[in-house]
Amino acid sequence: MAIPEPLNGEIWWVRIPNQPNNPHQPRTAIIVSTDGRNKNASDVTVVPTTSSPNLRPHPEMHIHIPAGEGGLPKDSYARCDQVSTVDKSLLDTTTGPLGNRIHLKYRWAIVDGVRVALGDTRV
Repeated sequence: MAIPEPLNGEIWWVRIPNQPNNPHQPRTAIIVSTDGRNKNASDVTVVPTTSSPNLRPHPEMHIHIPAGEGGLPKDSYARCDQVSTVDKSLLDTTTGPLGNRIHLKYRWAIVDGVRVALGDTRV
């Protein structure tokens, strides 16, 4: 069976390399790079998610994604302040995406959240 190419807006289990001692590894992350880039590159850009009750959400950088959206098992937040580019080998290709792509309104909110996290004041 062929390994599915990740698509923009899908949620995958990912081993985020900058968190080597995190007991929550792997964690879910939303693919934010474009489909064309995902197909032709050896890596993808992701925004990790969290369902931690300890997170104090920042409304412009932590985008609420409700349970069920994209296959998420719990209400979660997209951590736009932790955008990362990871090698595709860090994606769990045994399971593939958790579900369908998240709704376009969440994808655009994540793009805006990344822009805010990077200091773009025009958002």
